Amino acid sequence: MRIYWCPCKTFTIAWTQLFSRNSDRELYRSFCKIVGGVISPLLANIGLHGLENYIKATNPKFGVVRYADDFIVTAKDRKSLETAQDLIQAWMSKRGLELSAEKTQITSMEDGFDFLGFNSRHYDGKLLIKPSKKKVLAFCKRIGEEVKNLNGAGQEVLIRKLNPILNGFANYYKGVVSKETFSYISHRVWQYLWRWSKRRHPSKNTKWIRKRYFKTIKGNRWTFACTTSDRRRKNKELILYQIEKTTIERHIKVKGDASPDDPSLKEYWEKRHQKHGKSRFDKGSKPYKIAENQKWKCPLCGEPLFNGEEIDIHHIVPVAEGGTDDMENLQHLHKACHKQIHKTQAKSRLK
Repeated sequence: MRIYWCPCKTFTIAWTQLFSRNSDRELYRSFCKIVGGVISPLLANIGLHGLENYIKATNPKFGVVRYADDFIVTAKDRKSLETAQDLIQAWMSKRGLELSAEKTQITSMEDGFDFLGFNSRHYDGKLLIKPSKKKVLAFCKRIGEEVKNLNGAGQEVLIRKLNPILNGFANYYKGVVSKETFSYISHRVWQYLWRWSKRRHPSKNTKWIRKRYFKTIKGNRWTFACTTSDRRRKNKELILYQIEKTTIERHIKVKGDASPDDPSLKEYWEKRHQKHGKSRFDKGSKPYKIAENQKWKCPLCGEPLFNGEEIDIHHIVPVAEGGTDDMENLQHLHKACHKQIHKTQAKSRLK
Protein backbone atom coordinates (compact mmCIF):
# COMPACT_ATOMS: atom_id res chain seq x y z
CA MET A 1 0.00 0.00 0.00
CA ARG A 2 1.07 3.61 -0.45
CA ILE A 3 1.04 5.97 2.54
CA TYR A 4 1.04 9.64 1.64
CA TRP A 5 3.47 11.39 3.98
CA CYS A 6 2.62 14.68 2.26
CA PRO A 7 0.35 15.45 -0.71
CA CYS A 8 2.92 14.66 -3.39
CA LYS A 9 5.48 12.33 -1.77
CA THR A 10 5.00 8.65 -0.92
CA PHE A 11 6.83 5.69 0.53
CA THR A 12 5.81 2.13 -0.09
CA ILE A 13 5.04 -0.68 2.33
CA ALA A 14 4.78 -3.88 0.33
CA TRP A 15 2.03 -5.77 2.10
CA THR A 16 -1.75 -5.91 2.47
CA GLN A 17 -3.94 -3.20 0.97
CA LEU A 18 -5.70 -1.78 4.04
CA PHE A 19 -7.93 0.84 2.46
CA SER A 20 -10.01 1.00 -0.68
CA ARG A 21 -8.31 3.71 -2.69
CA ASN A 22 -11.10 5.89 -4.11
CA SER A 23 -8.87 8.92 -4.48
CA ASP A 24 -5.48 10.25 -3.45
CA ARG A 25 -7.18 13.01 -1.48
CA GLU A 26 -9.24 10.50 0.54
CA LEU A 27 -6.21 8.37 1.37
CA TYR A 28 -4.21 11.44 2.34
CA ARG A 29 -6.94 12.55 4.73
CA SER A 30 -7.04 9.10 6.34
CA PHE A 31 -3.34 9.13 7.11
CA CYS A 32 -3.12 12.78 8.16
CA LYS A 33 -4.75 11.62 11.40
CA ILE A 34 -1.70 9.54 12.35
CA VAL A 35 0.88 12.33 11.94
CA GLY A 36 1.90 13.30 15.46
CA GLY A 37 0.18 10.24 16.88
CA VAL A 38 1.76 7.24 18.62
CA ILE A 39 2.04 5.30 15.34
CA SER A 40 3.89 8.11 13.55
CA PRO A 41 7.38 7.16 14.89
CA LEU A 42 6.71 3.52 13.93
CA LEU A 43 5.96 4.50 10.33
CA ALA A 44 9.07 6.69 10.30
CA ASN A 45 11.18 3.75 11.50
CA ILE A 46 9.70 1.55 8.76
CA GLY A 47 10.33 4.14 6.08
CA LEU A 48 13.91 4.91 7.18
CA HIS A 49 14.97 1.39 8.15
CA GLY A 50 18.46 0.69 6.82
CA LEU A 51 19.49 4.34 6.45
CA GLU A 52 22.21 4.13 9.13
CA ASN A 53 23.79 1.04 7.58
CA TYR A 54 23.70 2.64 4.15
CA ILE A 55 25.47 5.80 5.36
CA LYS A 56 28.13 3.82 7.25
CA ALA A 57 28.68 1.59 4.21
CA THR A 58 29.45 4.62 2.01
CA ASN A 59 31.98 5.93 4.54
CA PRO A 60 32.75 4.08 7.81
CA LYS A 61 34.05 7.36 9.31
CA PHE A 62 30.59 8.93 9.28
CA GLY A 63 28.81 9.08 12.62
CA VAL A 64 25.04 8.52 12.50
CA VAL A 65 22.38 8.95 15.19
CA ARG A 66 18.70 8.49 14.30
CA TYR A 67 15.50 8.73 16.35
CA ALA A 68 12.37 8.06 14.26
CA ASP A 69 12.50 10.67 11.45
CA ASP A 70 15.13 12.90 13.14
CA PHE A 71 18.77 12.09 12.51
CA ILE A 72 22.24 13.64 12.46
CA VAL A 73 25.36 12.74 10.50
CA THR A 74 28.82 13.78 11.68
CA ALA A 75 32.07 14.07 9.71
CA LYS A 76 35.40 15.88 9.91
CA ASP A 77 34.77 18.36 7.10
CA ARG A 78 31.93 20.14 5.33
CA LYS A 79 32.60 18.56 1.93
CA SER A 80 32.06 15.06 3.35
CA LEU A 81 28.72 16.14 4.79
CA GLU A 82 27.61 17.65 1.49
CA THR A 83 28.41 14.33 -0.18
CA ALA A 84 26.51 12.49 2.56
CA GLN A 85 23.51 14.76 2.06
CA ASP A 86 23.37 13.94 -1.66
CA LEU A 87 23.66 10.19 -0.93
CA ILE A 88 20.90 10.35 1.68
CA GLN A 89 18.59 12.27 -0.65
CA ALA A 90 19.17 9.69 -3.40
CA TRP A 91 18.46 6.82 -0.95
CA MET A 92 15.29 8.49 0.29
CA SER A 93 14.04 9.37 -3.20
CA LYS A 94 13.84 5.68 -4.04
CA ARG A 95 11.33 5.36 -1.19
CA GLY A 96 9.32 8.41 -2.16
CA LEU A 97 10.77 10.52 0.67
CA GLU A 98 12.78 13.72 0.74
CA LEU A 99 14.80 15.73 3.24
CA SER A 100 13.10 18.75 4.76
CA ALA A 101 14.83 21.84 3.38
CA GLU A 102 13.68 23.81 6.41
CA LYS A 103 15.14 21.43 8.99
CA THR A 104 18.25 20.22 7.14
CA GLN A 105 21.44 22.18 7.78
CA ILE A 106 25.19 21.74 7.78
CA THR A 107 26.93 23.44 10.69
CA SER A 108 30.22 23.37 12.57
CA MET A 109 30.54 22.21 16.17
CA GLU A 110 31.75 25.68 17.12
CA ASP A 111 28.28 26.96 16.28
CA GLY A 112 26.55 23.87 17.63
CA PHE A 113 23.14 22.40 16.81
CA ASP A 114 19.92 21.28 18.53
CA PHE A 115 18.77 17.66 18.45
CA LEU A 116 15.94 16.07 20.45
CA GLY A 117 15.84 19.01 22.83
CA PHE A 118 19.60 19.06 23.46
CA ASN A 119 22.21 21.51 22.24
CA SER A 120 25.60 20.04 21.29
CA ARG A 121 28.49 22.47 20.87
CA HIS A 122 32.25 22.77 21.26
CA TYR A 123 33.45 25.19 23.93
CA ASP A 124 37.22 25.78 23.56
CA GLY A 125 37.47 22.43 21.80
CA LYS A 126 35.46 20.53 24.43
CA LEU A 127 32.06 19.06 23.58
CA LEU A 128 29.29 20.06 26.01
CA ILE A 129 25.72 18.85 25.66
CA LYS A 130 23.16 21.12 27.32
CA PRO A 131 19.38 21.54 27.28
CA SER A 132 18.29 23.49 24.21
CA LYS A 133 17.61 27.17 25.00
CA LYS A 134 14.42 27.00 22.95
CA LYS A 135 13.12 24.05 24.99
CA VAL A 136 14.08 25.66 28.31
CA LEU A 137 12.22 28.90 27.51
CA ALA A 138 9.20 26.94 26.26
CA PHE A 139 9.23 24.92 29.49
CA CYS A 140 9.36 28.06 31.64
CA LYS A 141 6.47 29.49 29.65
CA ARG A 142 4.47 26.32 30.28
CA ILE A 143 5.14 26.51 34.04
CA GLY A 144 3.99 30.14 34.01
CA GLU A 145 0.77 29.17 32.24
CA GLU A 146 0.11 26.29 34.65
CA VAL A 147 0.54 28.62 37.64
CA LYS A 148 -1.67 31.26 36.05
CA ASN A 149 -4.40 28.71 35.32
CA LEU A 150 -4.45 27.77 39.01
CA ASN A 151 -4.76 31.30 40.39
CA GLY A 152 -7.89 30.33 42.28
CA ALA A 153 -6.65 26.93 43.48
CA GLY A 154 -5.04 26.09 46.80
CA GLN A 155 -1.33 25.64 47.40
CA GLU A 156 -1.59 21.85 47.68
CA VAL A 157 -3.31 21.60 44.27
CA LEU A 158 -0.62 23.79 42.71
CA ILE A 159 2.25 21.74 44.14
CA ARG A 160 0.71 18.45 43.05
CA LYS A 161 0.25 19.87 39.55
CA LEU A 162 3.80 21.21 39.19
CA ASN A 163 5.78 18.38 40.81
CA PRO A 164 5.43 15.76 38.04
CA ILE A 165 6.11 18.41 35.37
CA LEU A 166 9.33 19.60 37.07
CA ASN A 167 10.40 16.05 37.89
CA GLY A 168 9.86 14.89 34.31
CA PHE A 169 11.94 17.74 32.88
CA ALA A 170 14.74 17.08 35.38
CA ASN A 171 14.80 13.34 34.61
CA TYR A 172 15.08 14.00 30.87
CA TYR A 173 17.98 16.43 31.16
CA LYS A 174 19.86 15.20 34.23
CA GLY A 175 22.27 13.18 32.08
CA VAL A 176 23.90 16.24 30.49
CA VAL A 177 25.37 19.62 31.55
CA SER A 178 22.20 20.96 33.15
CA LYS A 179 23.10 22.36 36.58
CA GLU A 180 22.98 26.02 35.47
CA THR A 181 19.77 25.38 33.54
CA PHE A 182 18.10 23.81 36.58
CA SER A 183 19.12 26.81 38.70
CA TYR A 184 17.71 29.19 36.10
CA ILE A 185 14.40 27.29 35.97
CA SER A 186 14.26 27.26 39.78
CA HIS A 187 14.55 31.05 39.79
CA ARG A 188 11.85 31.44 37.14
CA VAL A 189 9.54 29.09 39.05
CA TRP A 190 10.09 31.11 42.23
CA GLN A 191 9.11 34.29 40.36
CA TYR A 192 5.88 32.69 39.12
CA LEU A 193 5.03 31.40 42.60
CA TRP A 194 5.80 34.69 44.30
CA ARG A 195 3.47 36.55 41.92
CA TRP A 196 0.84 33.85 42.50
CA SER A 197 1.18 34.27 46.28
CA LYS A 198 0.99 38.09 46.18
CA ARG A 199 -2.02 38.03 43.88
CA ARG A 200 -3.96 35.99 46.45
CA HIS A 201 -3.25 38.51 49.24
CA PRO A 202 -2.78 41.98 47.70
CA SER A 203 -3.25 43.73 51.04
CA LYS A 204 -0.67 41.64 52.97
CA ASN A 205 3.01 42.55 53.34
CA THR A 206 5.97 40.54 52.08
CA LYS A 207 6.80 38.99 55.46
CA TRP A 208 3.28 37.68 55.97
CA ILE A 209 3.13 36.16 52.46
CA ARG A 210 6.50 34.46 52.86
CA LYS A 211 5.47 32.85 56.15
CA ARG A 212 2.15 31.78 54.66
CA TYR A 213 3.49 30.00 51.57
CA PHE A 214 7.21 29.41 52.11
CA LYS A 215 8.88 27.34 54.83
CA THR A 216 12.44 26.95 56.04
CA ILE A 217 13.52 23.41 55.13
CA LYS A 218 17.14 22.26 55.27
CA GLY A 219 18.33 25.84 55.58
CA ASN A 220 16.34 27.14 52.61
CA ARG A 221 13.96 29.91 53.81
CA TRP A 222 12.14 30.01 50.47
CA THR A 223 10.91 26.43 50.12
CA PHE A 224 7.42 26.47 48.61
CA ALA A 225 5.56 23.98 50.82
CA CYS A 226 2.36 23.39 52.71
CA THR A 227 1.11 21.11 55.46
CA THR A 228 -1.32 18.41 54.39
CA SER A 229 -2.50 15.08 55.80
CA ASP A 230 -1.95 11.48 54.73
CA ARG A 231 -4.45 8.63 54.70
CA ARG A 232 -4.15 8.28 58.46
CA ARG A 233 -4.90 11.99 58.85
CA LYS A 234 -1.41 12.65 60.12
CA ASN A 235 0.20 15.96 59.15
CA LYS A 236 3.01 15.92 56.61
CA GLU A 237 4.89 18.47 54.54
CA LEU A 238 4.14 18.65 50.82
CA ILE A 239 7.13 20.30 49.14
CA LEU A 240 7.51 21.63 45.61
CA TYR A 241 10.08 19.61 43.68
CA GLN A 242 13.40 21.44 43.98
CA ILE A 243 14.76 21.09 40.47
CA GLU A 244 17.99 22.94 41.26
CA LYS A 245 18.99 20.11 43.64
CA THR A 246 18.67 17.41 40.96
CA THR A 247 21.80 15.28 40.88
CA ILE A 248 23.54 15.13 37.50
CA GLU A 249 24.02 11.51 36.40
CA ARG A 250 26.02 10.89 33.25
CA HIS A 251 24.30 8.60 30.77
CA ILE A 252 26.13 5.35 30.04
CA LYS A 253 25.80 4.38 26.39
CA VAL A 254 24.36 0.96 25.60
CA LYS A 255 27.05 -1.39 24.26
CA GLY A 256 26.89 -1.82 20.50
CA ASP A 257 23.46 -2.96 19.31
CA ALA A 258 22.54 -4.69 22.58
CA SER A 259 18.79 -5.29 22.84
CA PRO A 260 16.72 -5.86 26.01
CA ASP A 261 14.90 -8.62 24.08
CA ASP A 262 18.09 -10.65 23.57
CA PRO A 263 17.99 -13.54 26.11
CA SER A 264 21.79 -13.89 26.07
CA LEU A 265 22.13 -10.31 27.38
CA LYS A 266 19.74 -10.71 30.32
CA GLU A 267 22.52 -10.34 32.90
CA TYR A 268 23.92 -7.23 31.19
CA TRP A 269 20.52 -5.47 31.24
CA GLU A 270 19.81 -6.48 34.84
CA LYS A 271 23.10 -4.94 35.99
CA ARG A 272 22.40 -1.81 33.95
CA HIS A 273 18.89 -1.39 35.39
CA GLN A 274 20.19 -2.07 38.91
CA LYS A 275 22.90 0.57 38.59
CA HIS A 276 20.29 3.08 37.41
CA GLY A 277 18.03 2.16 40.34
CA LYS A 278 20.75 2.61 42.94
CA SER A 279 21.21 6.21 41.89
CA ARG A 280 17.48 6.92 42.17
CA PHE A 281 17.32 6.67 45.97
CA ASP A 282 19.66 7.98 48.66
CA LYS A 283 21.84 5.13 49.89
CA GLY A 284 20.63 3.87 53.26
CA SER A 285 17.18 5.48 52.92
CA LYS A 286 14.00 3.48 53.41
CA PRO A 287 13.15 3.33 49.65
CA TYR A 288 16.72 2.19 48.92
CA LYS A 289 16.57 -0.61 51.51
CA ILE A 290 13.16 -1.78 50.25
CA ALA A 291 14.51 -2.05 46.69
CA GLU A 292 17.64 -3.79 47.97
CA ASN A 293 15.55 -6.35 49.89
CA GLN A 294 13.66 -7.06 46.66
CA LYS A 295 17.00 -7.56 44.84
CA TRP A 296 16.02 -4.61 42.62
CA LYS A 297 13.19 -6.57 40.99
CA CYS A 298 9.41 -6.26 40.96
CA PRO A 299 8.07 -9.01 43.25
CA LEU A 300 4.99 -9.54 41.07
CA CYS A 301 6.36 -9.83 37.53
CA GLY A 302 9.99 -10.62 38.36
CA GLU A 303 11.29 -8.03 35.86
CA PRO A 304 13.95 -5.43 36.80
CA LEU A 305 12.36 -2.77 38.98
CA PHE A 306 13.84 0.15 37.02
CA ASN A 307 13.06 -0.78 33.43
CA GLY A 308 11.48 2.54 32.46
CA GLU A 309 8.05 1.89 33.98
CA GLU A 310 6.58 4.05 36.74
CA ILE A 311 7.12 2.80 40.30
CA ASP A 312 4.52 2.72 43.09
CA ILE A 313 4.80 1.95 46.81
CA HIS A 314 2.53 -0.93 47.84
CA HIS A 315 1.33 -1.78 51.37
CA ILE A 316 1.33 -5.57 51.76
CA VAL A 317 -1.23 -5.25 54.56
CA PRO A 318 -3.56 -2.44 53.40
CA VAL A 319 -3.72 0.74 55.45
CA ALA A 320 -7.49 0.24 55.79
CA GLU A 321 -6.76 -3.05 57.56
CA GLY A 322 -4.22 -1.58 59.95
CA GLY A 323 -1.16 -1.78 57.72
CA THR A 324 1.79 0.40 58.72
CA ASP A 325 4.51 2.27 56.87
CA ASP A 326 7.17 -0.01 58.32
CA MET A 327 9.73 -1.25 55.79
CA GLU A 328 8.57 -4.85 56.23
CA ASN A 329 5.07 -3.87 55.03
CA LEU A 330 6.18 -1.95 51.93
CA GLN A 331 7.10 -3.03 48.42
CA HIS A 332 8.18 -1.28 45.23
CA LEU A 333 5.98 -2.39 42.33
CA HIS A 334 5.60 -1.36 38.73
CA LYS A 335 2.50 0.82 38.42
CA ALA A 336 0.75 -1.75 36.18
CA CYS A 337 1.59 -4.54 38.65
CA HIS A 338 0.30 -2.43 41.53
CA LYS A 339 -3.03 -1.90 39.75
CA GLN A 340 -3.25 -5.63 39.05
CA ILE A 341 -2.82 -6.51 42.73
CA HIS A 342 -5.55 -4.12 43.85
CA LYS A 343 -7.86 -5.30 41.09
CA THR A 344 -7.38 -8.92 42.23
CA GLN A 345 -7.95 -7.96 45.87
CA ALA A 346 -11.14 -6.06 44.95
CA LYS A 347 -12.49 -9.08 43.07
CA SER A 348 -11.74 -11.42 46.00
CA ARG A 349 -13.61 -9.12 48.39
CA LEU A 350 -16.71 -9.21 46.17
CA LYS A 351 -16.88 -13.02 46.25
